[in-house]
Amino acid sequence: KADGSNFGNAAAVVVLKRYSDAVDDGDHIHALIKGSAINNDGDRKAAYTAPSIDGQSSVIRNALRMAEVDPETISYVETHGTGTTLGDPVEIEGLKAAFNTTKRHFCRIGSVKTNVGHLDIAAGVTGFIKTVLALRHRLIPPTLHFETPNPKIDLVNSPFYINRELQKWKSEYGEQGRRRAGVSAFGIGGTNAH
Repeated sequence: KADGSNFGNAAAVVVLKRYSDAVDDGDHIHALIKGSAINNDGDRKAAYTAPSIDGQSSVIRNALRMAEVDPETISYVETHGTGTTLGDPVEIEGLKAAFNTTKRHFCRIGSVKTNVGHLDIAAGVTGFIKTVLALRHRLIPPTLHFETPNPKIDLVNSPFYINRELQKWKSEYGEQGRRRAGVSAFGIGGTNAH
């Protein structure tokens, strides 16, 4: 934008189809969505624009439960990652609570916003598209312009680490095996999606 903020406007379209229908129709399948969830922070936050650890961790736990996926099998999370002093620490605390594991540094995190800025209402779908392309190409893109973490974020005692350079996306299940990712999108009014 001309005012120097990192907000922009965008639109994106993603075609979703039942797996069995896509197979029957001979479609090229880029990725499978195993589960998803949405909620709203409601009164669990300090103010209208403030994020909530409880709301974010709850939506991630619900998506994992719906997908029947163990968090320790997820090797990448596309975070909402606004780069704000308050938002990013809340997001990491929410992720840590949802993953609820003592295993450390097994899951990379990143945000497409380091590439394109915050695309307002298309921010979530843009992160989703980035993650699908990463799955397809078996590569996790770097988090651009990252130098040091926010001191309010405790990554040392977490399952997460920031992906700083282009990495081959290997799988615990063999080179042709499953790769699992999560994608978070959080709205300014408290709507959370994962």
